[in-house]
Amino acid sequence: MVSIALLGGTIVALVGLAIVALGLRELSFAWRVYRGDPLAVFELPNETGPVEVMGTAEPGEGTAQAPISGVETLVCEWAVQERRTSGGTHGSRTYWKTLDQGLVGGPFRLADDTASCRVEPAGSVREFEEHTVTVPAGTTPPERIRQFVAENPNVSPQDETLDIGVAELHIGNEQRFVERRLDPGEDCYVYGRAHADPTAGARGGEVNVRVDGRGVRRFLLADRRERGVAWAVAKIGLAAVALGLGVLALGAVGLVA
Repeated sequence: MVSIALLGGTIVALVGLAIVALGLRELSFAWRVYRGDPLAVFELPNETGPVEVMGTAEPGEGTAQAPISGVETLVCEWAVQERRTSGGTHGSRTYWKTLDQGLVGGPFRLADDTASCRVEPAGSVREFEEHTVTVPAGTTPPERIRQFVAENPNVSPQDETLDIGVAELHIGNEQRFVERRLDPGEDCYVYGRAHADPTAGARGGEVNVRVDGRGVRRFLLADRRERGVAWAVAKIGLAAVALGLGVLALGAVGLVA
């Protein structure tokens, strides 16, 4: 019969191999982005496979208002998190609990020196700069965040204090308000697939092309140039490979034990 230790070691080793494989896949994609040469927008009508394109993000059908900051933006994913504490037999731990999150925005245009195309962000992986406002427990947040909290039933204000005579105790929890945005005028890198679309361009300098994630393994949007994108993806891959090798080592110990 196979011993429990041997079976456990085998399972752990397989998990480690799977994590390493995922990390290597990320590194392969990072290398592809790094070595790739983004197309000029006017070339997109001639492409039928995955495409890389780099330019400036511009409004297509208008802008959306970022829920937390109120900034006029093209695409914004946002989240509100609250620091919580949980107890157990091994002591307490703190963690961030997501109270609410969402995504706003819609199609926008990507323009370079040659033309502009339509980009449909739905279903994309987004690598945007993070804008975070942290509100310590018991403090009054900025006016814009107070307004956001008042209009959001999933988020409660945490600026309560308890007067015990000699001092005031803050009895709320620390919160952080996070937005990751693509704003008009920012650099934008897109990895997706180009599709002919007669409705995607109606004015001079607009090509009849829509770029989205249909028919491509990964649809990526970023507010940086391609080398920055490659490095961001590579860091994820390197971390996964390191973790996978560690798990694999633990499995190997179980196999030889």
